[in-house]
Amino acid sequence: MERQRKKSRNTKQRAVILDILKKGGYHPTAEAIYHEARKVIPNISLGTVYRNLNFLREQGLAREIRSDSDSSSRFEGKCPPHAHFHCTKCNAILDLPLPPVPRGDPVERGNPYLLGELPGPARHRRLQPLRTGGILTG
Repeated sequence: MERQRKKSRNTKQRAVILDILKKGGYHPTAEAIYHEARKVIPNISLGTVYRNLNFLREQGLAREIRSDSDSSSRFEGKCPPHAHFHCTKCNAILDLPLPPVPRGDPVERGNPYLLGELPGPARHRRLQPLRTGGILTG
């Protein structure tokens, strides 16, 4: 079922937030998005970021990722369906591809979320959690 989109003017703040989400590479918290957005719009408020994230989520342009083991929600831009793996050791959130759903399959949608530890200490050295909620790979 296609989501009904609210009519609303596209603001500069919303465009900047959406651009941050589309860059991808990590799953930022609202606070991380706020800090990144302030580089472009120095007077943007955290409340404005939250309101725009909620609007983008309601419009299907952003997705909120919640975890039982993480106190802050994370966000990502609209992208192909996938699952998430949250490492409980380093707090990294990784995208996991999903197999294609055959035509006529009764599954409409889902949001698989897996918790565990990434194998091996070398993997944890390569994924360094950002203080603001994302991950860097190197």
